[in-house]
Amino acid sequence: MRIKPFFLSVFLLVWPLIGLASPVWEKSQEEVQAVKQITATRESMALSYPEGTTISVKFQGTHRLPGASGEAKIQRKKGMTEIEIEVDELKPATFFGGDYATYVLWTVSPEGHVVNVGEFILQGNRSKLNVSTPLETFGMFVTAEPHFLVGTPSRFVVMENTRPVHRIGNPVQLSQIKYRGFEGVYRYDRETLANLPETKGERRADVEQARAAVALAERAGAQQFAAEELAKASEVLRKTEAAAGAGVDRRNVMVQAHEAVRLAVDAQKLSEERSFQEALDSERKAKAEEASRLERGIREAQTEAERSQLLAEQRELQLRMEERARQQAMEQAADAARRAAEEERLRVEAELRARAAQEQARQLDAARTAAESSAALAREEAERARREREEARSRMQQALSRVVETRETARGLIVNLPDILFDFNKATLRPQAREVLSRVVGILLVAPSYRLKVEGHTDNIGSDSYNQRLSEKRAGGVRDYLVASGLTDEIITMEGFGKSRPIVSNDTAANRQKNRRVEIVIEDTEKAESR
Repeated sequence: MRIKPFFLSVFLLVWPLIGLASPVWEKSQEEVQAVKQITATRESMALSYPEGTTISVKFQGTHRLPGASGEAKIQRKKGMTEIEIEVDELKPATFFGGDYATYVLWTVSPEGHVVNVGEFILQGNRSKLNVSTPLETFGMFVTAEPHFLVGTPSRFVVMENTRPVHRIGNPVQLSQIKYRGFEGVYRYDRETLANLPETKGERRADVEQARAAVALAERAGAQQFAAEELAKASEVLRKTEAAAGAGVDRRNVMVQAHEAVRLAVDAQKLSEERSFQEALDSERKAKAEEASRLERGIREAQTEAERSQLLAEQRELQLRMEERARQQAMEQAADAARRAAEEERLRVEAELRARAAQEQARQLDAARTAAESSAALAREEAERARREREEARSRMQQALSRVVETRETARGLIVNLPDILFDFNKATLRPQAREVLSRVVGILLVAPSYRLKVEGHTDNIGSDSYNQRLSEKRAGGVRDYLVASGLTDEIITMEGFGKSRPIVSNDTAANRQKNRRVEIVIEDTEKAESR
């Protein structure tokens, strides 16, 4: 975004009385005026420091940093005033978001002249600063700023001095600073850090300051009015970011970042001067005819009085043109700042939407990955369980086959108890049958989950009702013996089929003997449930 401001430093003097101005760059649903013209003043307590005396002055936090405190030891000697200040309970200025990156200490004279005397480097939540000023009477305050080279204070005052600890006569004066310009030059995300946590360890914001300085130069129109200087600052910023990303020694990063800030500030100032000059040239062209008339009149004046009058008119015209140029530059800056604020708002909203979409996509991808992983684990577990079941079933079949005749069918593993294990035409188990069944039970007791169905069968000799009853009695006898031997009755069912299910034809005595049988169907529980 190209901006044609009149001396951006004028616009940065937007430090109204606390509570005078409303937030201008907040993440809010409310529509706020991005740039608002203001005329405001702020009073700062100025103290006089006599020669040779060390005076302690307390600092207190404002609503922007209410927990902050500090103390300065101040001594006036040999025409200079030395300031040794220590502050506590600070939180990183980057927490304000937007353009803010560091804290700066200012002195202000009774006439309202402000000077940037130093930057605070945080060690956890504390910082110390040793500086000096030629002033004898001055006030002090601390502001959040985009970078350490700012020439005028932002309106984000976080600390200010109070009366001295010990009485030193009556040295207190009020320094009144008047500001005219536009509010909203610096962007921010929050007005106060009251509810945010503190940090530990040294906290440098050199890279953030370099970024903010380049951004301010761009917003001052440097791309149009100081392109070469802006390109140099941007290149040093790129190298600084690369060095920081590569883990280069932080001192080297600091040096590069400071160079980027210096170059960006130079580009900003040059852009401000050139943009004002362009506005002034435009105004001169518009007033060229009037200026020529006055110049001609001055040359042709017949009397000194006439000449003096025309010279006064010429000076008045010059003042009007300069004032108009300033006003035009300020209006252009305000319009550009409004557009920049709107673009930034749209960018932030788009970024938030993109992040939300990315987060949703990430969550969906994570859920899909988790589901796929869970499904894969389930398949592996199912396969492992299937293999274990098959291995166990194979071992069970091998063990049973050594005891009794078995065969594998679609229904399950079938154990065949032939007619010879029963008394003739009776359901009574012979001793040999009990021995076989006991060995079968011993194998089944250690086998995995299964169900048993005991089925009785006969040949075709005799009536249907007789054979049905005989098959049911034999199946019931086997079931009762299995339960008595230790198997739970809940997994055992029984059914008699009479002569309805022969395994061979009943045309010979040998075949009829084969059809007279009791079968125990061993059915896998999971296979049964899946059906």
